Amino acid sequence: MATGVKVPRNFKLLGELDDVEHGGGVSESHIGFISFGLARPDDTFLTDWNASIIGPQNTPLGDRIFTLQVKCGENYPDEPPRIRFVNRINMEGVDQTTGEIAGDWVAVRWPEDGQLGSIGFILACIRDEMRGSSRFSQPPEGTCYPAEATLF
Repeated sequence: MATGVKVPRNFKLLGELDDVEHGGGVSESHIGFISFGLARPDDTFLTDWNASIIGPQNTPLGDRIFTLQVKCGENYPDEPPRIRFVNRINMEGVDQTTGEIAGDWVAVRWPEDGQLGSIGFILACIRDEMRGSSRFSQPPEGTCYPAEATLF
């Protein structure tokens, strides 16, 4: 019986970085609306990432650009990354004090075989969820969660 190959954490993250640097890294329907990359070029462990999501088009969030922080722990991809909105948003699963997305919200969407998950995949899940959240009253554009709530 064939078993899947487990790609080491840093090789998986290097592959994701290479994909995004060459115009990929997200599904076709999200290209041009999601971007991400390393927060610091000297991060040799590929732990801290910044991301931007343009809200879903034809919704009240469609004219906003949201900044997020992504932290890939030492057990990535077996464990999903931690993710935090920098800009305020009223969305299911987002802690309204810190902007961090609840770990269980992320875990439910993360593939059982973590090797199938990726930063781009979970960012696309977030953007999809933003469509439903656009019906909620939203904070004023440009407001942010406290800087001390940062993931890195």
